[in-house]
Amino acid sequence: MAEILLRLTSVSPQLHNLNNTSDERYDSEICDLVAYIRQFDRNLDSQDLLDNLNPSQHTLSYLFILIFQIEALQNKTKNIVPDEIKPGNDLWAKSVFFLRSFDPIQVRYAGHEWRQLIELIGQAAETVAKPFLAVQVIKEALLRLDSAGVLTSVHVAFLRLCLLSRSYSHALPILERQIFRFPTSSGQAYRKHIERPLCSENTLGDTFISDVSGFSANLTYRDHAKYFLYGGMIYMALQNWDKALHWLSVVISSPVSDSVTKIMVEAYKKWVLASLLGHGKLLPPPKMISSHILKVYQTITRPYASLADAFERRNFQRLRAEIDIGRPVWRADNNEGLVSQMFRAYNTSLLRRLGRTFSALTTADVARRTFTPIASLANVEEFVASLVMSGSLNATLLHLYGHGSATMLRFSAPTKFVFNKETFMRTRLVKEGRALGLITDYVDQCSCELKLGNENLQLLSRNQRWPDTSGKGGSDLVGEADGGLDIDEDIMGDAT
Repeated sequence: MAEILLRLTSVSPQLHNLNNTSDERYDSEICDLVAYIRQFDRNLDSQDLLDNLNPSQHTLSYLFILIFQIEALQNKTKNIVPDEIKPGNDLWAKSVFFLRSFDPIQVRYAGHEWRQLIELIGQAAETVAKPFLAVQVIKEALLRLDSAGVLTSVHVAFLRLCLLSRSYSHALPILERQIFRFPTSSGQAYRKHIERPLCSENTLGDTFISDVSGFSANLTYRDHAKYFLYGGMIYMALQNWDKALHWLSVVISSPVSDSVTKIMVEAYKKWVLASLLGHGKLLPPPKMISSHILKVYQTITRPYASLADAFERRNFQRLRAEIDIGRPVWRADNNEGLVSQMFRAYNTSLLRRLGRTFSALTTADVARRTFTPIASLANVEEFVASLVMSGSLNATLLHLYGHGSATMLRFSAPTKFVFNKETFMRTRLVKEGRALGLITDYVDQCSCELKLGNENLQLLSRNQRWPDTSGKGGSDLVGEADGGLDIDEDIMGDAT
C-alpha cells in the first residue's frame, strides 16, 4: 500500500514548481500517472487511499480513486445514485471537497471523470429535492476550471439547477462570462496540443475542452438554445429586463430552415412579456428574424399578441379581460407569474407617461389620471413610493406642508436622467471594451493558425512554382496570384 501511495503522490503542482520542471516533462509525468491509475487494482481499499491524498495536490489520483469507489457502490447497489453519495453522507462530502479544491491544471487530463462527478452531484441533490446544495458547488467548479468562453453541457445543467432551486443570483458569475465558442474538434485540439502542452499555464480552454476530452457531452442545437433560454429566464427572475431581452433574442433569432422549434417559441413568448414588463411596450423584433419566421411566431402566440395590444392601447378593462381569459395558457406555459406582474408594469408605464407631461403632481391627481382602479390614496402613495425606492421611477415623493397627509410626486429633471444614462453607458462601454479585447486576442491566435493551415501552405507552394512558367504570361500569373493574396490579407484585416 505504501508503494502504491508513493506512486499516486509522485505528481503534484508543488513538486512541479519546486523542481522547476518544464511543461513537456510535467505533461509526460501526468500522462504516465493517468496510464498507471487506469490499470489500478480496484479491489484495494480505496477508502484508506482517499484519506491519504490531498485533492489540491494529487488531483488526478484523488479523482480517479473517488470515481472507482462510487462505481463500486453503483454496481453493488444497482443504483445510479447510491445513498452514500447523497447530501450529508461521506462520499458527498468528499466529492464537494474535491470540486472546491482540485488543481485546474491536472484536471485537464481527466475531463470524463470530472464531468461524471459533476453530474452525479447534481443528480444526488435533485434526488433529495435540494438542488440548491449542488448549485454552489458546481458554480465554484466551473469558475475553477475556467473554460474560457467555451460552452459545455455542464453550463446548461448548472443553469437548469439554478432555475429549479430559484437561486438566480448564483448563476450570475457564470452568465457574465462571455460564451462564444463550442468545444473544438479533436483534430484542432491535437494540433494545439502539439504546439503547447495541456499543463501549460498559457493553454486556453478551447485546447483542453474538445469533442473527445469529456468535459462536455455532445452538444446539439437544442443545448445551445436552452442555455440562452435559461439565461434569459434567470435575468427575468432578477428583473434585469434588458439582459433578459438580449439573451432571449439570441434564441428567437437563431437560424432555421423553414420553421421554428418549440424552444424558440417559448423564448418568443417570454420575449414579449419581458418587453412589456421592462419597457411598457412591445419592442421591435431583432432584424435578423425574417418576415416569414416572424409571422409564424405571431400566429402561434396569438394570446400573447392580444395581451400586448391591450397593454399598449392603455385599455385597462381589456387588459384585465385578456389576462383572465388566457389564464389556462399562461399556466400551461409556466408564465403565470410573469403575467401577474402586468398590472404593476401597467401602472408604472402610466406614471412614466405622466412624467413626460408634468413636472409634479399630487397623489390625488395621480389617482385621478391613471386608469387603474386603486382603492385609496394610501395605496397610490405606497405604490409610487415602492417605484421610487426601487429606481423604477426617477422621481421624489414629498409631503406638503400645511396640507395634512397630502403628498406630491415630483419628477426629476431630464438632465439628471440623461447624466445617469450617460454614466451607465460609459460603464457598459468599458466592460464591452474589455470583452472585445479578449476576442481580439483570440482573433490574433486564429490568424496565426490560418497562416499555418493546409490551404495557405498549398497556396504558397503554388506561388513558388508559378515563376518557373516561361514567357510573359507566366509573370502575369505571378502578379495575379500575389494580388489575390494581398486581397485575402486585406479581407482578414478588415474582419479583425
